[in-house]
Amino acid sequence: MNWVVEIFSDKSDQARLIAILISAAVAIFVVLLNQWFVSRRFRRRLLIAKIEELFSASNEYVSACRELMDSLAQQGVDNPEICYEYPVESVNKLSDSITRMQMICGLYFRTAKFSPDDFYIWRMPILEIAHKGKSLPEGERHMAYEDSNAHVINSREQLDDLCKSLMRKHGP
Repeated sequence: MNWVVEIFSDKSDQARLIAILISAAVAIFVVLLNQWFVSRRFRRRLLIAKIEELFSASNEYVSACRELMDSLAQQGVDNPEICYEYPVESVNKLSDSITRMQMICGLYFRTAKFSPDDFYIWRMPILEIAHKGKSLPEGERHMAYEDSNAHVINSREQLDDLCKSLMRKHGP
């Protein structure tokens, strides 16, 4: 410790020491600030990519719902004697898209109001009624079909609103 005092005993040496310390502090600050900006930009890009992936999954969900409804319409909505068989590809697509949306929201957007229960297949009552071949009074089967179509429309709006709010919050 004594040698440090002897080395910087002269006023010009002390001034150089202070200049070196200030330069080192500024350099460290600039490096840390740059790293903060780089990580912030990377996080923003990652979140934008995840919003795009969430939007893609929501499109797949709505597409699967429409496929199920179209398949039911082709088999006959008002015919209770026919037991409707779900197209396996559409059901898998619907389940996979719900799982992807749940995972993305759970990992990246925890504050987002996403509940997978709002999107499961049983939210479309006509599919369960037709699948089980339930007999309903006249008109109720058609009302269940209309409720199921309304679910698809409401789901599209709800998922669009979710993606739009995330874009406003995390977008450029």
